[in-house]
Amino acid sequence: MNDNDSHQPKRRVRLAPEARMPLILDAALEEFSRRGFSGARMDDIALRCGLSKGGLYAHFGSKDEIFKALLDRTLQRIDWAQMPQSGADADNRAVAEWIVARLHEAVLAPDAVALLRLLIPERERVPLRVEEWRGMIQRHSEQVHAVISDNLKAGGRQNCVLARHPWLALSPMIHVLLWQALFGEGSAPDVHYRQAHVDLLCELLA
Repeated sequence: MNDNDSHQPKRRVRLAPEARMPLILDAALEEFSRRGFSGARMDDIALRCGLSKGGLYAHFGSKDEIFKALLDRTLQRIDWAQMPQSGADADNRAVAEWIVARLHEAVLAPDAVALLRLLIPERERVPLRVEEWRGMIQRHSEQVHAVISDNLKAGGRQNCVLARHPWLALSPMIHVLLWQALFGEGSAPDVHYRQAHVDLLCELLA
């Protein structure tokens, strides 16, 4: 498909706001990825998702608001509730698999990788967007920190390396995220990276 074909207007269909929003965000991410954050235009986002420009502005007042909504979407899809049992008798592998599953769903989701790939070359032009992305990762880190802290405290291991440096729990996933941002979605330094991450957390939690 050439670039002109990709901008043919879609047939406009009246949708409820909750059904329209994912279409807008997907269209915006496609435009951002094609043209960069600075080069993307509200007109083209509207065209891609089958809205008039006025219809798009009824949902979002600017590209900045759309970008923030994209970040929020990656946060809201993750349920950090229902943590596995904590304590001396807890199954560390179940805890590790639970943490890695949520990080994988959040940090390595295709839209999260696309956002990072978008921001790397534009970080000097859109520092606020970079800061928002950093804030998203920080919030995930805080959630993981809380889970690990509860688990280690219940097991009487408050002084281990993972308790002192909980960011280590995210390091393998961030490594893979950067790898995919640089070398393409689906690439990884190790095809067994997810299982290796679980095994590492099991050792750190033991």
